[in-house]
Order: sequence, then structure tokens, then C-alpha cells
Amino acid sequence: MKIVKNHIMFGAEDTNFIKKFGLSEALEMVENFRTLNNLPFIYDSLQLAGFLDIPLGVMFRMVRKGCDSLYHSHTIKKKNGGERQLYSPYCVLKRCQSIILRNILMKLPVSKYATAYKPKVSIVDNANPHIGKKYLLKMDITDFFDSISFEQVYSAAFNTRYFPKHIGVILTNLCCRSDSLPQGAPTSPAISNIVMKNFDNNIGNWCEERGISYTRYCDDLTFSSDKPLYHLYVKVKKMLYNMNFEVNENKTRFVTSASRQSVTGITVNQKLTVSREYKRELRQKIYYVLKFGVKSSLVYETNGFLGDDVNAIATHMLNVLIGKINYLLSVEKGEGNNYFKKAKGILILMRDELE
Repeated sequence: MKIVKNHIMFGAEDTNFIKKFGLSEALEMVENFRTLNNLPFIYDSLQLAGFLDIPLGVMFRMVRKGCDSLYHSHTIKKKNGGERQLYSPYCVLKRCQSIILRNILMKLPVSKYATAYKPKVSIVDNANPHIGKKYLLKMDITDFFDSISFEQVYSAAFNTRYFPKHIGVILTNLCCRSDSLPQGAPTSPAISNIVMKNFDNNIGNWCEERGISYTRYCDDLTFSSDKPLYHLYVKVKKMLYNMNFEVNENKTRFVTSASRQSVTGITVNQKLTVSREYKRELRQKIYYVLKFGVKSSLVYETNGFLGDDVNAIATHMLNVLIGKINYLLSVEKGEGNNYFKKAKGILILMRDELE
């Protein structure tokens, strides 16, 4: 089915649907659905296969066999020295998930308090509401994606408001692994925001009524106020427990304005700033590149092991430095970083000469 200039055009995948209801009633059903939802109309399995652009038999085999086998796992190092397990879907499943993400998940509403995985929203937006508060509370959800269950995904994203039950169950199967949300699938970040929508709105509205600021960046929850927040910590912990989430107590922080208050890496005590350590390290790397040249700096950085394509490695290093400067300038507005602005211009010229 396609919508061209607001006209419904049925295709081969709609054959069974039209045969069951007749053309007139089928058109009315689609029109009624479109007045309520900005989503694709999917009534039966044949339409779903057409929507996913795969043969019906392939779709059924994927679901019947179980999508767990359609991922390959790999680990990445965490900042604290631990490891995180990622599950990347194989090509066919990843393509299906990308279609679901683009045409369904990105059209579903999420809370204004969620600041990750949203277009034109960044960690700056996550930190901004917490500037200059006396008290800051930071909480972290343990194994966030793994704790989101098949039932939560179905209820939040693919329920009978949007799709017939059997279609919603298939869509949920295509987005889950081992009955939970796989970290590494393109659909998982958007689904996590949809699942958390009611929690975000409930706790966010409760906080607003009491002069408390709240934002959530993925599994990081931040609250700030001019009054102590321990009572809020107890409330949030209970609410998360009722959703089958566990608070990571090792990452729970109560921070007063007497100390450095950091939200997703950005200092918020009086205004948004990056850490002194970040600036010092960046300034040092820029100094070496400008004084000795990018290739000489690379020799130092890599202990002399540059490989064959030196220009490509040098270009990558300059892009990393430019990216770090862009991040700094996006956090710290105003005229206080002229050195980094000038350095950025020089690094761009150096990069262009290598290309």
C-alpha cells in the first residue's frame, strides 16, 4: 500500500485484505486509521511482509526460528574497565529493523524529559535545566536495555491501538532478543524512549509541580533543585522497581553546589562548561600539532607505528581534534574560547591540505 498525494494505492500485498472486506470497506478502514495515527496501516501478515519488503515465507521463518540466531555478539570496553555486550543484527533483520525504526518508531511520541536518541537534542539539552541548582541527584539504571521486556515493548510500541495483535507480536519479535531489548539493534534506543514515556511524564510532571528539574539521557536520570532530594530518590527507586528496573547504587550521586556538579560530562554549577581536564588535554594536543606538525605528533602518539597510509591516519587525527573542539564550543557559548575557535580554523586548513 502506498499513499500518493493523499490517495491510497493498494498493491499486491493488499490482496487478501481487499478480498476479505471489499474495496469500499478496505478504503474506509485505512482512511479511519489515518485520521487517528500517522503510521502505516498493516492489517495482515502479507501486508506486513510488503511493508518490510521481504517475502512472506522469509518473514515467517525469521519469527518461527526465533530472531535470537540473527545476531552476532561482540564486547566493548567500558570507561570503568568493565565490558558491555552488544548484539548486532545480521543484514536481513537489520534492514527490517531500520524500516520499523524509520516508519513506525520515529513517529511515536516520547516524553519531553527524554534527551537521548531524539533529533536535534543533545547532552547540552540534558544538562541545561540543571544549571545553578543547590542540590543535584544523579541515578543510573542497571542493565537498562536488557531490563526492558518483550511485554513492555509490545505494550508501548506495537499494541492494539496501532496494529492487530498478531502483527504487533511479530513486530515485537523482530525488535527483541531473548525476550528483551538487545543493545546494538537500531530499533532499541527509540523503543527505550517509548517504553519510558509514561514514567518520564509522571515523574517529570510531579517534579515540575515542586520546582524540581528532571531529565533522562538513556539510563542516566538527573534531578536538581534548591531543596534536598533524598525523598525524591526513594520515590524514583520505587517507581523504577515497579517497572522491573534496578537502580545502580554505585552510580547514585547526591551533589551539592559546593562541589563540581556534572551532568553527562558537562559542569552545571553556574553555567555550562566542559571539565578543566578536557580543556587541558585538548589544548596540549592542539599545541603539539601546531608546533611540530600533525605527522610528527602522530609518531609520538603511536610510538612510531604509523602504517602505510599516513595521510589517512593524520586526517583522522585532525578530524578527532576538530570534533572535540566542536563539542567544547557547543557546550560553552560566548566569546571565551577564541583560542579554540582559531585553532579549529587552522586544523581545518591542515586537514584540507592532506586530502
